[in-house]
Amino acid sequence: MANKFLNSVADIVLRDVDTGDAIAYGKTNISSTLSQTMQMTEARGGIGNNLLFQFFHSRDVEISIEMATFNQYILALQSGQSVVSGNVSVVETECLVLSSGEGTLTYTPTGDVTFIFDDNNAAITVTPTGSDITVSGGADRKGVAVYNRTVSADRITVEVSTPPSIVELIMTAEVYESETSGAVAEYFQVVVPNFQLDGNYELSLNSDGVSTQPLSGRALEVAATDCSSGAYYYTATWIDVAAETAPYIALAATPSPMTLSGSGQNSQISVLGIRSVLYTNETITDECEYSVTSGCATIEVGSLTGLVSSSATALPGDNAIVTASYWDVTSGSLTDTVSVIVE
Repeated sequence: MANKFLNSVADIVLRDVDTGDAIAYGKTNISSTLSQTMQMTEARGGIGNNLLFQFFHSRDVEISIEMATFNQYILALQSGQSVVSGNVSVVETECLVLSSGEGTLTYTPTGDVTFIFDDNNAAITVTPTGSDITVSGGADRKGVAVYNRTVSADRITVEVSTPPSIVELIMTAEVYESETSGAVAEYFQVVVPNFQLDGNYELSLNSDGVSTQPLSGRALEVAATDCSSGAYYYTATWIDVAAETAPYIALAATPSPMTLSGSGQNSQISVLGIRSVLYTNETITDECEYSVTSGCATIEVGSLTGLVSSSATALPGDNAIVTASYWDVTSGSLTDTVSVIVE
């Protein structure tokens, strides 16, 4: 068996939990971490207080991703808010050289303007006329005008107590194999249907670096929808590039023995492909071929269906062996038999 290696970081997709619409696609991650923990309570007793039993509980799944890009949706999701577009008030800082104390701003202020002189950091507040200002004693000096203006922009308002958003998170990472000459052999995909961000956001700005953004949170329970499965946090899928799955190691054809109650009767063979430990079995009845390999000619089987029939001339006690055969590249050739008898 070839060795497999999980390399680099995962790409992520965030989707709306209700509509399934994609919110974001992240391909510039610096790190991506999945951490699964569980609490344990010990039961001890007897001479020496020996360990009698361990009760495991409180499973927790945490995911942490760090991105190199600066995206609006990170702050919005961590704050439980939407990005709103429209006319908003922003602060403008504009370099301006006065001419005899007068100057014209690039934009029209919505209130007073504060002019800060470069030469002595003195600040003077003036009322503009349109986009024109007159600064007493400004002469031909240079400075910065600080004022508010209205602009069409995107905005997020971080409220006091709104909880962070819940989204569907999909992480996909590349798996390499020692025998594939450097090509991707599998994609490892983790799907968290209910991922709630933790609300933490840190924006670090450095003069000699590029800021990064965190995306971290925990998986919430997904309730069971039927009586045969339990609640879960996430699914992990290995997607083989060659569309291969774990091979079958044996077939289980049932029922065996099969009883046909007289002539002109039929019964269906069902075949399970058996995989090794940890892997579930799969019904592969339609992927097998069938033939009568010994016994009475009064018993027949559909070569592609596995439907066993007794002819009109069949007599009680007639019997046969039906062989089910399966083949694929990874599993090889597998067979199992069903004994059939007419009553």
